[in-house]
Amino acid sequence: MLVWYLDTVGPSLMNVICIIVPIVGFIVGFMRGFYDKSVRIIEGGLIIVATLYLKNPMSSILYKYVPFLDFDYRVFNFILFEFISYVAVAILLVIIVHILNKFINVVERLVGIILHIGVPSNILGALVSLIEYTFFLYVFIFIVFFFSSITNSPIESSVANKIYDNIPVMKQVFGKSFDACIEVGERMASFDSTDNINYDSVKILLDNHFVTKENVEYVINNKKLSFKGSKELLSKYD
Repeated sequence: MLVWYLDTVGPSLMNVICIIVPIVGFIVGFMRGFYDKSVRIIEGGLIIVATLYLKNPMSSILYKYVPFLDFDYRVFNFILFEFISYVAVAILLVIIVHILNKFINVVERLVGIILHIGVPSNILGALVSLIEYTFFLYVFIFIVFFFSSITNSPIESSVANKIYDNIPVMKQVFGKSFDACIEVGERMASFDSTDNINYDSVKILLDNHFVTKENVEYVINNKKLSFKGSKELLSKYD
């Protein structure tokens, strides 16, 4: 059912979503104005960047204390654990930023200064909101592409592909990690041996710095994941 949906309805629906979401974002930002939207996006941007640097310690804890789930291909646990780590750290930072902002109001003061440049608040709000909604759209496109890769049913959406491949900052920040996940999904959907799929998938994740060599080594040494050639593969990253 899912495969049929992705093959038939998926592409046209994706095109519609990719066109409507930025338009809605622009309208929402125009109605709310610059101050309300900019505070959120500045905080969000800082949290996203900080999370990218802080998630590895969290993922290390998961690898050490949480057992791997018994998926058909256990390498999928790497993607799951890294995602959980990112979300957990992001939530923690959101709470911290919210508390700090109650006391020092740094972002609000910065926005207040920017408001003096004389550009209409509604126009600035629309542009800032457009950026915010485009980010969420980018993540949504990645999720759809990832699950379509697992089911071996790629979605041929011209609009989605252009957005995913050509949003400069997001492609630079998230592109390698997202592409690695999609490539692993395609590998898991192939009809190769489990050992070959695990080997290739771990190599993809290491090459794209999605996981650290230390975490992969810990998982293999503690027999949470095993496949032929694992030691030789890790030796290439010394």
